Amino acid sequence: MMLTNKQIKLINSLHSKKGRTENELFLVEGEKGIQEVLDSSFGVEFLVINEEYSDLFSSPTIPTYFVSKDEITKLSTLTINHYGLAIVRTKTVHSLSSLENQVLVLDGVRDPGNLGTIIRICDWYGISQIVLSNDCTEFYNPKVIAATMGSFKRVTCFYTDLTKFFQANPEHKILGADLSGENLHTYSFPNKAFIVMGSESHGIRKEVSAFIQERITIPRFGEAESLNVAISTGIILDHVRRNQSLSGLK
Repeated sequence: MMLTNKQIKLINSLHSKKGRTENELFLVEGEKGIQEVLDSSFGVEFLVINEEYSDLFSSPTIPTYFVSKDEITKLSTLTINHYGLAIVRTKTVHSLSSLENQVLVLDGVRDPGNLGTIIRICDWYGISQIVLSNDCTEFYNPKVIAATMGSFKRVTCFYTDLTKFFQANPEHKILGADLSGENLHTYSFPNKAFIVMGSESHGIRKEVSAFIQERITIPRFGEAESLNVAISTGIILDHVRRNQSLSGLK
């Protein structure tokens, strides 16, 4: 089968947030992402695959179009994409009906690469829920999806007004990553906690900071001014899991 002009126009529209929102579709690109989405609960509209890799992604139920490598390059948002892309239906998360004991909260994180890496880190540490302020970068941004390396299918991202969310869930202690906080190495994490990370440029904003009950910091031994938010998240989540292991919690 050959791609129609209408399908090509649709794929190109999914490069923008407006197009993804209007069509309720998003792109999954590259070998790992396509393999992961085919083994997920996401609905796949159709596949566009490099004809050289036709044996890797064949599906009896999903329409599949085999095209040249050059055509993949033209359609993809990635600088390098040898394999192809999947056109996938979005899911709208209206609420988190059952909260995990440890939930990551992001305030104003706008960089798609950072968000994608954070999702992947959460997947590594078994954190399957992230709550995000409404102005965080879009979950379905192709750069976010690519950076997750397939972890997007296992981590739920819920966008909301953080102040209202905290008010509605008082059973979790609200922790904030802050340079003036308690040393992470000696801090004992509560069983139920919201771990709040702010943006690299602004940190946790004033209206969100008002809800923080305890502050934690990664101790600095050198002269660097700050850490990347994704790196900081990984270090903190590692200490969360280590603390739980030592205390016998899961």
